[in-house]
Formats: sequence, structure tokens, C-alpha cells
Amino acid sequence: ASAGSRFSRDQVVTVVLNLDETSPNAYSVSLFRDGNRASPPQILPEHLRGKALFPHVTFRNISVHVNLEPQLMQDLPFACRGIGGAAGDDTVLAPADVCQDGKYTVVVPVAVPDEGTFDWLDGFVAK
Repeated sequence: ASAGSRFSRDQVVTVVLNLDETSPNAYSVSLFRDGNRASPPQILPEHLRGKALFPHVTFRNISVHVNLEPQLMQDLPFACRGIGGAAGDDTVLAPADVCQDGKYTVVVPVAVPDEGTFDWLDGFVAK
């Protein structure tokens, strides 16, 4: 089932992770479009609570601007910080891997559905 309606050009879509235990929507993820709620809060699964979560954006046939700054691009109906302004206790800073020769390798797998993609990826990562 769909959690909300379609988005369109030039809209600001905000994903809010609510970890405030005193909030009625504690431990939930919410979508906002142009500052207005776009779907009901989705409860964070129990096994993900207290774990480090990493922001991801998945899209198809669109261009996306991702804002990781402390300031939000669109005001919300409540006080909220951007990911760049998250409290130190709410974040995990992982050290960056430094490549010895200054060159990095990026692998972007392109695959056809149901043709063994995950098996190939598992084997690639195992190497």
C-alpha cells in the first residue's frame, strides 16, 4: 500500500526521523511535502531502534537535490533540525577510509531483475 501521494516538480520533500521519546510520534519516519504532512507517520521497526541509520534516497527518472545542512529547505509545523545540525549523541561519526595512492574505485552494478543480481553482489563483496 502507498504511504502517500505522488510528488511533482519543484517540491521540497522532507523525511523526518523522530527519535523524541516524549513525542506522540516517537520512533517514526514521516514524509512532508512543502512543509505539510504527506503521509501518516510510519513506525520504525523495533530492531532498528538504537541503531545507526543512514539516509538514503531512491528514485527513478528524476533529479534530486539532497540537503544535509543544519537548516531545512522548507519550514515544518514543529521545531526540527536538519541532519547537519543533529546532536552529537544522535549521530555516529565513522572515520573515512584513506586510499594510499589517492585513487578510489567505484563499482555501479547495473542488472536485470530476477537474473541473479543479489547473488553476484554477494560474491563480489565476499572477494
